[in-house]
Amino acid sequence: MRLETAQLRMRDSISGTIQAPEQALLDCVDSLPGLHRAAVSRNLPGSWGAGDYTLDLHFHSAPSGAQADAAGLATALEGIATVDRVAYRAIASGLRAPQLRDGIWRTLMFRVRPEAPDPQVRALEQDLLRMPAYMPGIRNWRLARVVSPGTWTHVWQQEFASVDDLLGEYLMHPFHWGRVDRWFDPEFPEWTVDAISHAFCPLATSLIAHPHRKEETAP
Repeated sequence: MRLETAQLRMRDSISGTIQAPEQALLDCVDSLPGLHRAAVSRNLPGSWGAGDYTLDLHFHSAPSGAQADAAGLATALEGIATVDRVAYRAIASGLRAPQLRDGIWRTLMFRVRPEAPDPQVRALEQDLLRMPAYMPGIRNWRLARVVSPGTWTHVWQQEFASVDDLLGEYLMHPFHWGRVDRWFDPEFPEWTVDAISHAFCPLATSLIAHPHRKEETAP
């Protein structure tokens, strides 16, 4: 199974003319070779450094060539203003609510500084993976390392039952500010991350627990 996610920014000239943009986007990617599941949803206000839509793709096969895969997606989405796409490999995940429906899907893509030593990067990863133990509102989660060339090095994804769990408990939790934030703040000696893309959108059914459904849109 190959996993990809992309932030899509629509052109202003076409964004208001499509009656069902989510379905139109799914139709664009439906013929990609090896596609097993696609999901797309419009990002909610408060997303930062992201596009208008989050697109997630699950393929049957392992990557045959990252550049070719990116070119295929770019061709399928011709007419979209920008496609910020990554292929990634999960290093850890967890489930509390595999049957979650009508929730919130959060995607954080981030870049670690090139000079950051490996032990520091591993410590950052471990702190992210400790967050669910302190925050029951994180219903399902997955941390991955990016395997395609480009801006980002990691993808940190979570599923929530409601947006309040993300904007309340998750973003405001003492563990977040007291432990995790130091990796993202240049004023701390542990500063490791120098760029982020933070997107959240409606989620129809869990993408982490059920990666094998063909396609879906979220309301």
